[in-house]
Amino acid sequence: MPPANHLNLAEHFGWKFHPFADTWPMDPPFYSQRDQRIADQGMQLLQHAKSFALTGPSGTGKSTLVQHLLAHLDANYYHGIYIHYGGLQRTALLKTVGEQLGVETTTRAVPLLIKLQKHIGMMATGKHPIHPVILIDDAQLLERESLLDLCSLIVCPPQKAAAASLIIVGDDMLAKQMQLAVMTPIRTRLTVNFRIDPLSESEAGQFIAFRIRCAQAPKDLFEPDALTLIAAHCHGNRRLIMNLATLLLSEAFYRNEKCVSAQLFTDCDLIT
Repeated sequence: MPPANHLNLAEHFGWKFHPFADTWPMDPPFYSQRDQRIADQGMQLLQHAKSFALTGPSGTGKSTLVQHLLAHLDANYYHGIYIHYGGLQRTALLKTVGEQLGVETTTRAVPLLIKLQKHIGMMATGKHPIHPVILIDDAQLLERESLLDLCSLIVCPPQKAAAASLIIVGDDMLAKQMQLAVMTPIRTRLTVNFRIDPLSESEAGQFIAFRIRCAQAPKDLFEPDALTLIAAHCHGNRRLIMNLATLLLSEAFYRNEKCVSAQLFTDCDLIT
């Protein structure tokens, strides 16, 4: 049963936003020390027209990091292209890139790949050069031929220089795929494969505190012992932390409690 006073969660806990909801933007996102190092080096690589991969387990913040990078590129010099699902077929992928570049993709007089290569080359060599940055998420789902197409788009043969940058993001399967011999032509186009790992126990606590602070919520929403249990249960996976923290706050609300305690954690029969 909900609390007898019938308050909603925001009124009950006294926050402006739900700390673990996905309905409001957080800028900048939480960065661990390693995240910040990857973000800084990734931005430097893009400034030098380099390409890279970002891999790691699901829920470790890869997409959040690279989307933040893409959103903060100077629009006077860069054109971000974000494709959130790498499972598109080869033709659909090229069409999506073309649509985000403003290229007509329905005519068949010139193959779309050639049209995109020419368009990106013109962007790179124009009076005010613009450097496209193509970001593909869930890139472990990409066909090898699609990856080769993307690699062909980032080169400008007349200038013998890079015309665009490519960022591919995926789970550990992508990291393994990139080590295969057949992927050598693609791997050599990437400067580095950055890896993101789950948060440490202390970082998990910092992550929760950061979300609470950004949501303008009370600092004592979680008792220290509860934070320790959450970190241990989720093994530093940010997505799992978000989900579990949401569940525990809901449980506290229905029990008419103002914070999540270790006892509430252990008593909650919804945790699996």
